[in-house]
Amino acid sequence: MTMMRLRGFRLLRFVTAVITTAQLCISLAPSITQPLNSKHSSLKQFSFCRNRWRPLRLNSAADEVTNVPVDHIPGSRGEGYIVTKTYDIPLEGFPLLSNSFDPSDQERLQLDSLNVTLPAALMLLDPEKYPTQSRARKVIRQRAICLCRNSNSKFDELGKVIARVYPGDRIGYQQRVGNDYYSVQGTPYRLPAFDVPVIFEDDHMAIVNKPAGIVSYKNSDDNQGGGSRGGHGRDTLLSALPAVLKPSNIPTSDDNYPMKRPQPVHRLDRPTSGLVVVAKTRAATVHLSQQFEFRKAQKTYMAILNGSPQQTSEATEDGWNLIDHDLEEKSAITQWKVLQTVKSLHGNNGVLTLVELRPKTGRYHQLRRHMAWVCRAPIVGDATYDEDNLRLRKRGLFLCSNEIRIEHPYYNTASGREEWRQMKKDRLNLDEGCHLEEDEETGIVTLRVRIDLPKKFASFLRHEGARANKFLNKTG
Repeated sequence: MTMMRLRGFRLLRFVTAVITTAQLCISLAPSITQPLNSKHSSLKQFSFCRNRWRPLRLNSAADEVTNVPVDHIPGSRGEGYIVTKTYDIPLEGFPLLSNSFDPSDQERLQLDSLNVTLPAALMLLDPEKYPTQSRARKVIRQRAICLCRNSNSKFDELGKVIARVYPGDRIGYQQRVGNDYYSVQGTPYRLPAFDVPVIFEDDHMAIVNKPAGIVSYKNSDDNQGGGSRGGHGRDTLLSALPAVLKPSNIPTSDDNYPMKRPQPVHRLDRPTSGLVVVAKTRAATVHLSQQFEFRKAQKTYMAILNGSPQQTSEATEDGWNLIDHDLEEKSAITQWKVLQTVKSLHGNNGVLTLVELRPKTGRYHQLRRHMAWVCRAPIVGDATYDEDNLRLRKRGLFLCSNEIRIEHPYYNTASGREEWRQMKKDRLNLDEGCHLEEDEETGIVTLRVRIDLPKKFASFLRHEGARANKFLNKTG
């Protein structure tokens, strides 16, 4: 009897809840079922498109929409961005919507003449630039589209794929103000997540300082960590260069022309920091690449070694040692010189050594393998060739390309000689560490660039030395 009463009580509660829910739905029905052509509708529509849309064909002048290029209107992304093109949503909406969207797509996306999604509006207003929904969504995700509501002259809303637009709204295309490749070409992009200092730049080439931990360019080779499809996305030096360098202004000819994008002519390993040479013209690409291929470019590295390096040959009077040790059955030659020795509690044999390295060949991981295999003193932070010492890996690889000397790709040509003579008369305004000079005997114009070592080098040596001295003083 008690169980039957309990079941009856539960049934009564269930029926009461159903009746209450039904009454609530009836009371809210007008607001739920109202047309979506209200500008203040809060219902978000997600569109999963299949590129089945056709561009809108305008049949009369009355159906034309406004497509106005503008200048110096602030964008929605703050200082440094301006709106360069606007699209006005017609007051009559899009009466020919059915010419571009199938009825099933209109129902699925809940589109009508007075209420469309932002990607659909872009495709309808500018079918040449946005021929498909996919193309429109891509530009929106690049944060290049902004919105102006309620006839306000200010673009204060960043466009989103799920946003909806209505008659009277204005759509803006915004881009970054600058003189880099992307800004000049009007290509939407995001700034790289890391800084790339430009050490030297002219119309023909540039030299930049690559940060440690950044891949030079996408590569399917596992040695570069690129994966089977290249990987890394925008987090490469190659993708960051157009955002920090200026396009070349040289005139186009049959033999030479500006590159669409700046091109590095060599690379550094991911954990290595330092100078990278970049070509900006076709002729400079060929000339600089040949210098690295035929070992004319002179590169200098600085490294901190874990231990004291073993000498395999007699040093010269100025302290230079030579390593001639083949790698993969190919000649590999490195010159090295000790600059400083510091005591360390965690270093091999209780010391760390600061050395200067000059590779004469360019084999894979040549400096790292020569130091670890030949000198028996791996570079600090080298997780590949110093597997035993885990205590010294916390601050990355201590290897930096801090100096480079190359022949200038333009001033040594017939057309560049006259310009070089004029430059010698005028004062060369180069940044500190950059030197353009002409050899008195050969007449070859060379560019020599040197940068300071990363601050972690000095701080690491100072910290390790202080800890070791403190410990030795206590035990002594």
